[in-house]
Amino acid sequence: MPTKRKGANLSRDTNKSRSIRNRRAQRTEEQVQEENTGARSRANDQQRQQAHRAFVATSFLRLAFQYEPDIEYYAHSKVVIGAMDNECPYCHALKFKKEPAGMCCASGKVQLPEIETPPEPLNGLLIGTDPDSNVFLKSIRTFNSCFQRSNRNSSKY
Repeated sequence: MPTKRKGANLSRDTNKSRSIRNRRAQRTEEQVQEENTGARSRANDQQRQQAHRAFVATSFLRLAFQYEPDIEYYAHSKVVIGAMDNECPYCHALKFKKEPAGMCCASGKVQLPEIETPPEPLNGLLIGTDPDSNVFLKSIRTFNSCFQRSNRNSSKY
């Protein structure tokens, strides 16, 4: 006959289980409410700690699903990118601190021509000397969209 496994009788009645059952039976309604409130606050603290651990971890994957308003996400080192104070030695473009070296002009391999001044009706609208400049600048994205080709009609899969 096989030996009885330890812990196989999970419903057994022990001294400890009897004392816990007796203590619970003797609690007042206020004590029960107080314990429940404490348990809820501990659960909230655990959730907050879990979100904080996920925030401190190296990956930000699915972090939005554990958002906590108490955590200052904007101050994390992976979120702060700093100012654009590095200048490319080749094209003089301003870059962020950790931006790769050849990202702007491929280390001088790509050279773009100088930007020409637009023709007069457009230039006046862009720099604000035309009376219709305010309306034009507020709606410039809409106007730009009017001149784009539809991607559905032009692209082939």
